[in-house]
Amino acid sequence: MSANAIHRLMTLAAVVVTTSCIGAEPVKEFSLVYNVNNAGYVDVCGCKKKEVRQGSLTRRASFLKQLRTTGRQICLLDGGSSLFAIKDNLKEHEREEAIRKAQLIVESYNRMGYKAMAIGPFDLAGGLDTLRDLEKKAEFVFLSANLVDGNTGELYFKPSVVLEAGGVRLGVIGLTLSTLNKKYLAKVAPNMKVLDPFEAAKKYLAELQGKVDLVVALSHLRQENNIKLVSELKELEILLDPYIEYGNHHTWIKEHEWLDFKDETVFLRTDGQGARLGVLDIKFHTPRVKLADAARILELEEAVESKEATADENKELELSRGKNVLQFQRVSIEPHHRSDPEIDLLVEEWKKGINPSDVARLEGRLPNKEDFLTVAKCQTCHEKQYDNWKKTKHSHAMASLVETGDEHRYDCVGCHSLGYGEAYLDTSKIDSYAEVQCESCHGTNPKHLEAPEEYTFGRVKRSDCLVCHNKEQTRTEFSFATAKAKIQCPKS
Repeated sequence: MSANAIHRLMTLAAVVVTTSCIGAEPVKEFSLVYNVNNAGYVDVCGCKKKEVRQGSLTRRASFLKQLRTTGRQICLLDGGSSLFAIKDNLKEHEREEAIRKAQLIVESYNRMGYKAMAIGPFDLAGGLDTLRDLEKKAEFVFLSANLVDGNTGELYFKPSVVLEAGGVRLGVIGLTLSTLNKKYLAKVAPNMKVLDPFEAAKKYLAELQGKVDLVVALSHLRQENNIKLVSELKELEILLDPYIEYGNHHTWIKEHEWLDFKDETVFLRTDGQGARLGVLDIKFHTPRVKLADAARILELEEAVESKEATADENKELELSRGKNVLQFQRVSIEPHHRSDPEIDLLVEEWKKGINPSDVARLEGRLPNKEDFLTVAKCQTCHEKQYDNWKKTKHSHAMASLVETGDEHRYDCVGCHSLGYGEAYLDTSKIDSYAEVQCESCHGTNPKHLEAPEEYTFGRVKRSDCLVCHNKEQTRTEFSFATAKAKIQCPKS
């Protein structure tokens, strides 16, 4: 989506809320951030043929830290099947390592600030006892309203939880796949019984009545059942669907499938393997009122302006006036989000065999800040290279953001400056880190200043450029040879 389109959406969202909440509650704002089907992934997605691969816990943590620095109040949710690989058979020789990886994911989620996770079928892959041990380590809530002990009828996990974000009370219900394979279930949880998810959802939705402003269902059911669920339970404002079709989880979701409305309920999806996140920025004014999509309202406004709107479109626009408003963004977790020192340290210690729960948390928010020398220090010895850099687009990369008013956008500034997320977070204090500088391409090497001949920089590789110059970000093909010729530094 272009910067101008996003600005129009933001302005429109504000206008819609202002005009629709006269006499209503004051406007509250928060961001719902979600993922589903992480499938035990710690590192980037498993597509080896991809030149730029998405995902990894460390990039996700970096993105979330950047998002919070914008001032957003975040509610961070996981739709389930996130702790183990999506397969029916966890082999015995894989078991120990798979459980260790699940422990790492839980501790990473603790540090990222997750609030709740639904229990998907493959979260049970290590066995019920293992999952309950993982729950004890979690600082977020495990949810399932329909998994019970077959002997006692007692729930194994909390059915729902009330969370708060930006002054809005969110009721979150978890539902687990109702068509679990009996052979699989007998192996991982012999006494478990899976209740009818429709009845469970009705029960706990009724219990939340009057206690919350908005209800989110983390419903790890098959697609057709989730469509049926929102048609029967029209009180639901939001449902996160794992996209299980014909018994199979979809890893990659087409762009138009991420956000839909079914019976006025917001129907959400996202790619698996931690490759992308969904972000809903919500302007909220009236409890238990449905949401309208700012992008759709923009389409309708343009149709009305051009006098091309149908009677149904005019009616749809009119009905949207009384609704809370959402603005949706699909975020690809790519290299330009860099890495997060906290999670990097956690993974490093985990690889040494240390229990993730025992790894000390970093006190400083940006412990790598001192690694960045900045172009001002490079200039002291490399005047010729500095003069050449000043002639390139890299030296005034921030100007293009300032021109469109996007200099504070977390999803843009990382590729137009040096060290976003590692050297600085507050975009109003970018100072010496503005522009694409020497270390943006060459990497950091803080000891170079002390002993330049001993601590040298390597050559810039194509992969260094692809951090920002990749098709996912630019929508254009990248020629390394052509681009290098335009910005290459002269030899000393």
